[in-house]
Amino acid sequence: MPKNTAAQSVAASMSVSFRRVISPEELIKIFRQEVDWQLWISHLDVFFGEIPSSLIQRFMAENNLSIDQLSAIYDALPPVWQSEQFQEMRDATMENPVP
Repeated sequence: MPKNTAAQSVAASMSVSFRRVISPEELIKIFRQEVDWQLWISHLDVFFGEIPSSLIQRFMAENNLSIDQLSAIYDALPPVWQSEQFQEMRDATMENPVP
């Protein structure tokens, strides 16, 4: 059985509670700012608040995404949707950047 990519795992986890399913490709486009992220705001609440940091980091690495790209959307979210979990991961990433 083929192994799921991080984008597939993240997209499936984000969509489990919603009727509208986000695709891995759409998720990547969101962070590359190729599509309007506001169309997926509820899904992004799940991304930043419930997806484990280790999976987010794998997702970033597999898709050549930077913490700055994710932060651009995170920082634009309403404060109530800005989770401590992502903030801690971002702070740790910025303190110890991957070479």
